[in-house]
Amino acid sequence: MAPPLLSGETVVTTERQHVAVLVPVTLVALICLGVPLVLIQLVPHQVGSTNVSGAKVIADAVVAVVVVAWYLLRVLRWRCQTYTLTTHRIVLARGVVSRVTESIALDRIQDTVVRRPLADRLIGAGSVEIQSAGRDGTEVLRLVPKPDRFYTQILQAIEDYRVIAYPGAAEQGERAAPPAPQGSAGGV
Repeated sequence: MAPPLLSGETVVTTERQHVAVLVPVTLVALICLGVPLVLIQLVPHQVGSTNVSGAKVIADAVVAVVVVAWYLLRVLRWRCQTYTLTTHRIVLARGVVSRVTESIALDRIQDTVVRRPLADRLIGAGSVEIQSAGRDGTEVLRLVPKPDRFYTQILQAIEDYRVIAYPGAAEQGERAAPPAPQGSAGGV
């Protein structure tokens, strides 16, 4: 889902967190599904003179529905969290029912850092930290797949934006610096 774009703005790339963020959620879902289902099956079909097999089936169904609904909600949250790089800004969007969208203008970015601890490198992911003027702290994009590529795309987009926004700046940078002012001829 692409964010609303400004006039003249195009999407460079859209990323989301690495699919590995779903591994712990999947393990928890399997445990939360498996353990209660096994425990429910350990209850005998006959308790005293009452047949509880119908109640066991209902309990199994309730556990399955709750766990599957929780798991699907987590997958949907992952799917709806995106990092979109455009020609003018980086748009961070998250949320399923209630959406939150933040944007960082490319000309406000002061520093970017890629962090790739060993575990992240093993799965081909990393964190991209973006520090921008006028914001408190640093925005961290966690577990970005192929973070070096995304980092390079950000730097290229910043450079392209500067060339478009400030067309004479590149030429001025190539000129020789003006001569340094000379001290006054007379004494004090």
